[in-house]
Amino acid sequence: MDEEVKQNFWQKMTKGEKILAIVLAVGFLFVFYIALDANKYQATVHVIAGEGKVGVNPTTERLDFGDLSPGTSAIRRVDIENGTTISMYVAIVNFGSINDLMTINKSSFTLSPGKKDVIEFTVYMPASAPIDATLTGRVFIFKIPGPWR
Repeated sequence: MDEEVKQNFWQKMTKGEKILAIVLAVGFLFVFYIALDANKYQATVHVIAGEGKVGVNPTTERLDFGDLSPGTSAIRRVDIENGTTISMYVAIVNFGSINDLMTINKSSFTLSPGKKDVIEFTVYMPASAPIDATLTGRVFIFKIPGPWR
């Protein structure tokens, strides 16, 4: 009975509806692949009292800017490489409480086949920052393959 219902469902669709269903399915799989392939980082910074104090946490798993006193800044870098034979469009999306303090040197760019590049994330701690606060966020680096130039 179930097989009969499935056959009737597909057979009842027009040629245009079948093409649309296939295009939507392929589009969904493409978006799903890009989301799974994205580099995902947790970003964090801790505000400390004092003047000109910086505490660095040397981790590569996340964008940890360490401990910063008001008026100081820290930079973290992410190396990105295109090991494919086609160009990639790279787009960076960030959000969270650290978002207003973080600047990115390149928010989107095209990476040619076999090339490498560096993305710099800078956090500047303003004088008005609340002492002993921890600001966090997430950073997603999407790499979209395609005929980009």
